Amino acid sequence: MLYLIIALAAIAAVMWLIYKKVHAAAAIFGVGVLLLMIAALTNRADMRTVEIEATGNAFYDQLLVVDALFKSRFSGIGMAIMVLFGFVSYMRHIGADAKTVVVLSSPLKRFRGSYWLVPVGLLIGSLLSLVIPSAAALSLLLVATLLPALIAAGLTPLTVAALVVTSSTIIPTPLEAGLIQGADLTNMSVTEFVYGSVARATVPALLITAFVHMWWQKHCDKVDARKAHADDATAGSDTLSESDRATREALERAKGLPGFYAVLPLMPLLLIIVSAILNRTGVIPFEADILPVTVVSLFIAMLIEAIRIRSITESMDSTAHFFKGMGEGAAGVVALLVAAAVLVEGITQMGVIDMLVNAAEGSTGAAVIIVLIFVGATALMAALTGSGTAPYFAFSEVVPGLAAQTSINAPQMLTAIWGTSNLIRQVSPVNAAVLIVSGAINVNPIRLVKRTCVPMIAAAVLNVVFSFLFIG
Repeated sequence: MLYLIIALAAIAAVMWLIYKKVHAAAAIFGVGVLLLMIAALTNRADMRTVEIEATGNAFYDQLLVVDALFKSRFSGIGMAIMVLFGFVSYMRHIGADAKTVVVLSSPLKRFRGSYWLVPVGLLIGSLLSLVIPSAAALSLLLVATLLPALIAAGLTPLTVAALVVTSSTIIPTPLEAGLIQGADLTNMSVTEFVYGSVARATVPALLITAFVHMWWQKHCDKVDARKAHADDATAGSDTLSESDRATREALERAKGLPGFYAVLPLMPLLLIIVSAILNRTGVIPFEADILPVTVVSLFIAMLIEAIRIRSITESMDSTAHFFKGMGEGAAGVVALLVAAAVLVEGITQMGVIDMLVNAAEGSTGAAVIIVLIFVGATALMAALTGSGTAPYFAFSEVVPGLAAQTSINAPQMLTAIWGTSNLIRQVSPVNAAVLIVSGAINVNPIRLVKRTCVPMIAAAVLNVVFSFLFIG
């Protein structure tokens, strides 16, 4: 019981540190290393899950465990994520991501004030998140494109702001870092994990949520109209902060780009899907992986850019942005992967995983309760921190060990906590997207969170329920 209390205190410490705006990876990693040292001090060091050459010194052996976790995470899934981040950075540099946003958002101007724009706008924003996986980056672009377009079409600023904030949530894509990791944890291909498991829960949840959104925004607009606040009429459709200058410049570059540039950011996704179809039909004997597909997409984009600007040297030089993006991925998501692995190893050595396994072994009901406990912890951390990646990566590493020894279904549990993490972060007033969009329309973040809370909580509940119902 003492070690369970220590592990719970460690998780609480991680939540508190992130809430205090300590870097998420640093908080998770620091607490994880501390747990490993406590395990060494109390003779609980256990190397069952990590292969090392033990030296006989428990403290140094724990450092070797950390070393092994660094190597395994950076050499496999971490490298794929870094390459993907590099590709996104290159797309941002040439303006192709902004071109995609402009092309997909322009048809919305034809509508005039209908609340049917709410589900349509949400689904279009969700599709755009396939191209721009960062919720903050997507919000920046949508503030300059989708937000003024929908306000011009007759929707209120707060309604549109809620759509923008909630655009990046649970769209199933093989390019999302959490889902790439989920496929790795379950020993499945990315397309099999995403479209064979995750999509079964997230797609129907997302479709229903689009109409919950429509109902809730219409209700909130009526309430606001009755209150008749003078500031409700003020909209910042052209109001962008100084930090959005880079987005303005990207959109200006997009105006001069050929229309087909909108397809370039989608190339890795399209190639992965095509290769999966060809593999399933027996045309090719393999299914393309993230890393080679992204590299091919990068070279195709680089050649197209060289033809457009008529300079092969300038086009090659611009690939420096690809490597810069790789560094951003290493410092962000991959750092979280490593930190989460260290924390989970510490929690495992405290004996918490064994306790959960014993509680859930042979009992489907107990397994469901454990999944719900993890979902609740994920939701709490996401709401407190405004982060979607940190809560998911903090808990996802535990899943394979639980699933191997209990009746828990790994894809089911991963889908439940991944969806919860990505949805509940949008009801946090400290979430980056919430702060960006509330600043753009000059409203208090709390007012915007009131617009996002009902649709996102409904979506989280639906996602968990559908994970149990539709993922076998």
